[in-house]
Amino acid sequence: MGTYLANDSFKCLPCKKDEYPEYPNDFPKCLGCRTCREDQVEVSPCIPTRNTQCACKNGTFCLPDHPCEMCQKCQTRCPKGQVRIAPCTQHSDLQCGPPLDISFSFSTGIITIIVVVVVLVFLLVFSWCCCRHYCAGGGRGLSRKPSAVVQNRLLQRMGIQDNNCNEQIFLNQQQQQQLLTAAQGSEVPRGVEMEEVAPRTSNPNVETQKKLVPVPGKDPLTVLSSSFNTFVEFVPFPEWRRFGRALGLRENNLYQAEQNDRGSGEPLYQMLNMWFNKEGSKASVNTLLETLSQMSLSGVADLIASKLVRNGYFQYEVS
Repeated sequence: MGTYLANDSFKCLPCKKDEYPEYPNDFPKCLGCRTCREDQVEVSPCIPTRNTQCACKNGTFCLPDHPCEMCQKCQTRCPKGQVRIAPCTQHSDLQCGPPLDISFSFSTGIITIIVVVVVLVFLLVFSWCCCRHYCAGGGRGLSRKPSAVVQNRLLQRMGIQDNNCNEQIFLNQQQQQQLLTAAQGSEVPRGVEMEEVAPRTSNPNVETQKKLVPVPGKDPLTVLSSSFNTFVEFVPFPEWRRFGRALGLRENNLYQAEQNDRGSGEPLYQMLNMWFNKEGSKASVNTLLETLSQMSLSGVADLIASKLVRNGYFQYEVS
């Protein structure tokens, strides 16, 4: 930790000021320390074995499972008719909810218990009356059958209701499964608006993602590095580790990247930088987009490509 592998001497050398690697590695150079934004405060400075630790200022927050491009202001008070459940923290807004009415909940519970008891008593009285009536008309020799017959009838009536309920639940589950199956392959991250993307084809054997090329006059590697923020914005957080594996990163690289602040999107940014350093001049934005498509995230790949074109980094290749 705190060193890198020199290419000329194959020795581990200490990192320079404002550089670090947190874990054992074979990198040809150390990673650059992060600088906290204006809306953040520095929790702890960068040291050779740990990156700079930043957090939102008091009164602001960033959700831990979303890229933290800027800290959001916390609510100062709850809406009318609601009470505070939890205060604002660096990772969550002020939590509000309706006030708890203890007396109402207690009375509701008492009423529910009384209703259940009345129903059970009614069923027992009904069963006893039916059994007595059947025994009176059937003689002593049939004294054991009425109880079983009455019980079967009661169970059948209750079973019909249970079967109807179970059937409805089964139908609802089937409908939900059909909707889920229909939505697979076209889901986009929450909060992302639908945008115009490159034309797609319905044939699965035909390439569906148009190639991107750098805008003339721009350095290919520079615009590729600049595009990493767009990937951080659109690639869902739960898919970051799988994306890194698909790009050929090793487990220790993924572990090292994930030690950064997840709320700021730094782990995925570091993964992409590691991949960029590993590939060198062979690195291409089309490799990243095709990898997302192979992960069944073609919708995310289209959104990223569309935004990169709009931002003036790339353009669609003319066939």
